[in-house]
Amino acid sequence: MNKSQIKKLVTLLGFLLFSSQVLATESTFGFDDDEEEQAVKQERANPDPMQQMLNGLIAELPAKQIVNLPLAEEKTFLALQINALSAKAKGQVLMLPGDREHPNWPLGIAPLRQVLPEYGWTTLAIALPIYNNTGLPPRTLGTEPLLSYASLKKNNNVAPKKADTNAEAAFLETDEDEDEGKEGAAKEVIDPNLALNEYRVLIEARVKAALQHLGNQGKQVLILQGESVYWLQPWLEAGNLSKKSPLILLYVETPAGASSASFAELIKKLGKRPILDIYAGQNSLQTLWAAERKAAYLRAGNSLAAQMAIKVPVSTGDGTDSRWLTQRVEGWLRGL
Repeated sequence: MNKSQIKKLVTLLGFLLFSSQVLATESTFGFDDDEEEQAVKQERANPDPMQQMLNGLIAELPAKQIVNLPLAEEKTFLALQINALSAKAKGQVLMLPGDREHPNWPLGIAPLRQVLPEYGWTTLAIALPIYNNTGLPPRTLGTEPLLSYASLKKNNNVAPKKADTNAEAAFLETDEDEDEGKEGAAKEVIDPNLALNEYRVLIEARVKAALQHLGNQGKQVLILQGESVYWLQPWLEAGNLSKKSPLILLYVETPAGASSASFAELIKKLGKRPILDIYAGQNSLQTLWAAERKAAYLRAGNSLAAQMAIKVPVSTGDGTDSRWLTQRVEGWLRGL
């Protein structure tokens, strides 16, 4: 028997062994039902990365922090709450993470929601669905909520910048499904403006549920990270946030379908209210966008708006950036 024949024989044996294992697995888990088998295949083909991260949070965080808030049609969504740790609470802080970030995102959201209760604030960070207006399937992530996906942003020098969706989708695509993926993407071209408006409705429903849950005891503060200010732009322009409520912006990003120029119009309608705008000073794009927002504050005559640039690298891993952030935010709130 020559080498070629031996190679073919080994390949055949390997295939037979693999086939027997697959049949045994299907028999063990009872995949005789065609509908059940189809459901399993669909779940594998369309994973929900956000749900994977949220499941990881539920497993690792104290149960007393986990809150399920109601939505329409008997649906719920996850929120993380820590009550004020002082005898006299100052108020509530509602936090929205950026796109593809969970409510305990280590850069920005997590340190604030964990530390502000020590100064008398009840914090509530809510989970948001992933914004997908590209026609491509959601990116596939691992189950580790604080490590696997956090590295995508940490390695970019600043927290807010998103990884390139098209590049990552191409990396995950195999030779066999390349043509199928391209056809699927072509069939699912989505109007960015339409996708943005539909998504905003989903976010507004969650914010409404969160505010009802918090009630109206003390001052209310809204912290918007990443794209969140654009998710809530129509809601804010309609005057749904109390005029006395401070607004904190963290690492503002502009999502597809929105215009950074529209921020100026939003600032006009918000009126003269306390706004703390924190951006990553070591990132050129963040600095450019911050300059545009500063000009909008000045044109609107809002002397209560303040900007701060975080100077330390957010990838140090020693907590320096988190301490800087919590100290500045708490000090600003205390001075109001």
